[in-house]
Order: sequence, then C-alpha cells, then structure tokens
Amino acid sequence: MVSTGAAGGRQAPQPRADVSSAAPRPATRGLRAGGLILGTALMIGLGAPPTTAALLTDSRALPGLFATDTLNPPTVLTASGGTSVTLSWTPTVDPYAAGYLVFRSTASSGPFVQIGTRTPWLATAYTDTPTSAGTYWYVLQSYLVSWTSASTSAVSAAFNPGVTGFKRCTAQVADTGGDNNGYEGTAANGCAVDGAVATDTNSGSGTSTSCTSTAKDRHRFSAFGLGVPSTASVINGISVRVKLGLDLLSGTNLVCAQISGDGGTTWTATQSAAITAAGLTTYTLGGAANLWGRTWTTAQLSDANFRVRLINVSSNNARDFRLDGVEVQVSYTP
Repeated sequence: MVSTGAAGGRQAPQPRADVSSAAPRPATRGLRAGGLILGTALMIGLGAPPTTAALLTDSRALPGLFATDTLNPPTVLTASGGTSVTLSWTPTVDPYAAGYLVFRSTASSGPFVQIGTRTPWLATAYTDTPTSAGTYWYVLQSYLVSWTSASTSAVSAAFNPGVTGFKRCTAQVADTGGDNNGYEGTAANGCAVDGAVATDTNSGSGTSTSCTSTAKDRHRFSAFGLGVPSTASVINGISVRVKLGLDLLSGTNLVCAQISGDGGTTWTATQSAAITAAGLTTYTLGGAANLWGRTWTTAQLSDANFRVRLINVSSNNARDFRLDGVEVQVSYTP
C-alpha cells in the first residue's frame, strides 16, 4: 500500500556526516519476554522515535532474553528527474521494517519534510510530482510503527513539468472592429497585473453578443516571452488568463479571445468566458489540454509569431471595460 499524502509537516532528521557512526544504545534493562514470540521487536524509549529496539531472539522460556538491533535505512538511493521525480533504492536489510518514509527539500542541507510513505519493506521505488519546477533533494528512512532508521544520504533531481508558467505580454496594439480603437485609454496598462488598468470606454459600435461580430472592439497582445524549449516534443495546451472588470454588471457581457501562430495573419476560433463581476476578476480561457482547435510548433509560440486577440462583447455599447493584465501559459511534453 502506498500513501503519497503529506504527513502534517513532519521533518526528517537532517543528514549529517557522522549519523551512521552513532552506536546504538542497548534497550534491555528491566525487560521480560513472557508472552512474546520469536522475531517480536520492542521499541524502547520516550521522546523522539528510537533507532534501536529490543528484538526477541529466542522463543524458549527464558524471561528477559533479548538482543538489541539497529533499524537500517535503505541503501543506494538514486533520483532521476523529468516530468516527475523517480526515486530508486535497495531495500533495508531488516525484513521486519514496515516500509519507508520519504522526505523532500529544496536544498541539500534541508530542512527535509515528509511527503509520503512507501510499503512494504521490499519496495524499491517512489514517484514524486512537486507543484513547481526546480531541483529537489530527497532522503529516506526505514520505519516500523514509530521506530525509524537514520536518514540516507541526500540525492537530488531536476523536476521539469513541461509548463512555462504564466507570462505577461510586453507589447500591444489596437485592432480593427467596433470603434477601431480597442483599449484606447492607457493601453500599455493592459499587460501587467498590477492594478493599473487599460480602458475601453463605450465599447463597440453595436449590441450584438457574438464574439465574431465586427461591431465589437478588439485589441492584440504579443511578446509574451513564453520560452518554450525548441526540444519540446509536443505542445499539449495553451491557457490565456486575463484580469478585467466593468463599470456596471448588467445585460450580457463576455470576454472573447483568439490566438495566432503567424503574427496575426490567421486566427483560431474564439473562446469566451462570461464576465461575472464588475470588479477586476481573473478569467482563464483555453487550458493545459486545450489546443484551440489546432496543433502547434515551438516556432509558432515565439515572440515573432504568437499573438492574442481580446474581443470585448456586451449587449450595451455604453459599457466600459477595464483590463489589468493578459498572460499566457503553455503546457508541453519536454
């Protein structure tokens, strides 16, 4: 059975050069063996979980006959990265161990926090998927109930989930349609999410609620610096995230978007989201597995070629739109 959930912030003892040389403390004083069977481990001590326990080694009627044993960690721990991190190891030499505690850190020196458990003691692998890209360090401990071994030496691997993260535009220009002026008020404010807004006052020249109506105001955004590596094997999805608001929430109001991979010569079909609040609100169109109806190459996602076009739609052409940022994220297979 495998549990990959977090363990309430439990931290692993940090790896130290001398941890393996610490001599186990015998834990036999005052013990009696009555009622136990061969191979039973007794954990002795208060406070921190012990690494040494009394192990019953003789089933004959000799009360108090025990030997001490140190629970050994697994050996030869390795880590390989990519779209996930795979840990591999050689099992502990102690077959009475229940399994292994898995700890992770963003630094070789820790702190290490438990992220999962792997059972049984013969298990030799564990897969981790962190929430963000980066290099991660791992240690393992063998365990039996609250009895834990020393930590293994730390190993590291780079996690690259194939996501660019959301990148904001750095260039914009009004497009034709509606009043032919797009976000006419401080348009440069429409790229960064910083509270400063671009404005489209009395948007459009008609009351159609169609994203493709030529009576709707439109604006282009570019130079996102997406940084999709040329070695990416597959583009899986494109997300467009906008933060905008209205002067008044009444009637039908939509934000529509199209994207282009040839500098705006051709465009995908529109995707849209209903505007649900007058205040600045974030809306995401597309998604991690949404290709907008076509396939993509890494070259088409370069600053030279990739464009986003926003279309403001309202059933009232006296509506004012306020834009506080346009961002794009690409999901891909490395």
